[in-house]
Amino acid sequence: MNTATRLLILTDTAILAPGGSERFLRNLLLRLAEAGGYRIDVLQLTAPPAVRVGRIQHPSIRLLYRPIEAIYAPAGLAAFAFVARRVLRGDYDILQSQHEKSDLINALLPRRAHVRRISNRRDMGFQKSSRVRAVQRRTNARFDRIVAPTRSILDALVAEENVERSRCRAIPNGVDTARFRVPDAVTRERLRAALGCAPDECLIGCVASYSPVKQHRVLIEAFARVLEQQPRARLMLVGEGPLRAELQAQIAALGIGARVQLAGARADVENLLPALDVFALASSSEGMSNAILEAQACAVPVVATRVGGNPDLVVPQVNGLLVAPQAPDELAQALRELIAQPQRRIDMGAAGRQRVQREFSLEAMTAGYANLYRELAHE
Repeated sequence: MNTATRLLILTDTAILAPGGSERFLRNLLLRLAEAGGYRIDVLQLTAPPAVRVGRIQHPSIRLLYRPIEAIYAPAGLAAFAFVARRVLRGDYDILQSQHEKSDLINALLPRRAHVRRISNRRDMGFQKSSRVRAVQRRTNARFDRIVAPTRSILDALVAEENVERSRCRAIPNGVDTARFRVPDAVTRERLRAALGCAPDECLIGCVASYSPVKQHRVLIEAFARVLEQQPRARLMLVGEGPLRAELQAQIAALGIGARVQLAGARADVENLLPALDVFALASSSEGMSNAILEAQACAVPVVATRVGGNPDLVVPQVNGLLVAPQAPDELAQALRELIAQPQRRIDMGAAGRQRVQREFSLEAMTAGYANLYRELAHE
């Protein structure tokens, strides 16, 4: 492109906050900006986050905040008018939205001949009400492309929301394999010691918000059963969210507080994942988990539920194990298997790292979006 592509990102959440979709945007936008040829505005329909786990400092990226509740409330209508004025003024070439409120604003914005619209669907739509699905069925045709990190999400959209397959694109998430890497033995022991983990303990970790869909209660229940046979196991839950008090109460009721750590939101996840022996994710729904990819980039084997995009990342018996959702017995058995087999964990971790480097790099993800923007510019 001879001139900079002017990109507006619309998102319901703050991209400097914890979360997989937020981390995805930070990674993508920084890589695009560093490659050059883009001017990017990010309009976040929320207030600046209280807890920041990421940062974006680049002259080509501007972060804007417009907190709203409902689209049809005064703040929502004001946010729509704010964007519409800029679209009518010709400020942007591409409008890209993710999450329901942002998608609706994007879909309803005035048409301009040179402006292309993208809806970026990050998960299987587990939070969508029937009303939201009905609205999206009526507005999906207004997008030039609908993008998702996995084909399973796109398949669901085609089946449930009348999306035309020809307008769909699957662009897998990417992970920074320089930031998330395999440490040498000395560094790994130092990281484990900093977490209070003894050499003979098996450290299981999960990086996910303390929210219902992540099903921490199932993981905690499964871990309590693991301890009955393998008392030297430990569990570290990295994240934050509305269920913290409930999880603390569950841990106390099970009497396993000495073996479970609620680590809260952390900005240095790259210093935690390499210390793990096993990564576990008990979600009832997922898109394409950045947390799984980052664990695999650190050569950590994964035990995850067989939902959403998890089967695209976890190849059973190769780089991890898959279990049914909301099945603590099955999850406990999978964890016990890997705890008891150190060499198997090492082999699975190495296979995971190799696959991430081969198929899920940040470079490949960024190139996928750059190619999509060029494709739209020439239509």
